Amino acid sequence: MKYQVFVSFIAYAHNGQGKTARFLEVCDSYLNETFESYEIIVVNDGSTDSTQSEIDSAARNLKGNVIVINLPWKHGIEPAMTAGLHRSVGDFVYERDSIELDFSREVLVDLYETAVTGFDIVSGAPDIPQAFTSKVFYKFINRVSHVNLNLTSETIRLVSRRALNAMLGLKEKFRYRKALYLLTGYPNRNIKYGQIPGYNGPKKRIRQENIDLALDVIIGFSNIGIRSIHFLSAFLFLFSVGMAGYTFVSWLVFDDLVRGWSSIMLFFSSIFSGLFFILGILGEYIMRILNEVKGRPYYTISSVKVHSETANKAMRLEDAHDEKILR
Repeated sequence: MKYQVFVSFIAYAHNGQGKTARFLEVCDSYLNETFESYEIIVVNDGSTDSTQSEIDSAARNLKGNVIVINLPWKHGIEPAMTAGLHRSVGDFVYERDSIELDFSREVLVDLYETAVTGFDIVSGAPDIPQAFTSKVFYKFINRVSHVNLNLTSETIRLVSRRALNAMLGLKEKFRYRKALYLLTGYPNRNIKYGQIPGYNGPKKRIRQENIDLALDVIIGFSNIGIRSIHFLSAFLFLFSVGMAGYTFVSWLVFDDLVRGWSSIMLFFSSIFSGLFFILGILGEYIMRILNEVKGRPYYTISSVKVHSETANKAMRLEDAHDEKILR
């Protein structure tokens, strides 16, 4: 018996040649057997290989509707997935930030069955040791954040429509979904799943994109920058007072003072290094304020292609007719 709800499945794709078709087949099979109505949304984030043609070819053989959102250049996971979320209409929405097929269909079932028990946000992560860099990052952001985020690693997520609307309704330009969902206040749960036996996915590497995202998260969801300025300003003030006192006492006590070149250089180098550090942090905040004020679109869509079930049947009949003629 199928569930009488409409479900959206959003997947992120960038240069996924050779993987996209299989991923769509597995997702379509699960959704068709489990839900009465569904849609699959694939966000093609400026792929430079044959990902787009592979998606179009695979979509013709699927039973559900497939919507392909093509972005003209690589935006990154967060803007691309936000484009897909704005297009979705499901009562529940699956989010997958890649087309790596490291999970079985039981994981998708587990996410939904957990959600209907009262959790609006259910996320899943493979039951494997967390990467050292991820562990350090999450521990750091959870400690310095001004809100109780308790962020963890996630690779797939299922959210209810009300939680999704609340998240999309937040006015922040920087969209870090993992944190924004938690800010909505809706019940959430994280579950672990076992990866498919024999799965050997790509090794995760530290890229500039990850570094930029980590920096944005730290600045956007914590007060560590402002606090650093406060502490450094206080330290430099006390250091300046101490140097002034040292200079005055030396002038009273000693008659044959050395010219004081080293002390002066130490004093000015410390002061100016602190000032430049403060200016750097202020510059980061000013840049983000400027981005908020400019109001530029978060993503740009070059085209949207819809593969409906009716159109797919017509195309399959046409292909069969052409093949018959060729014979």
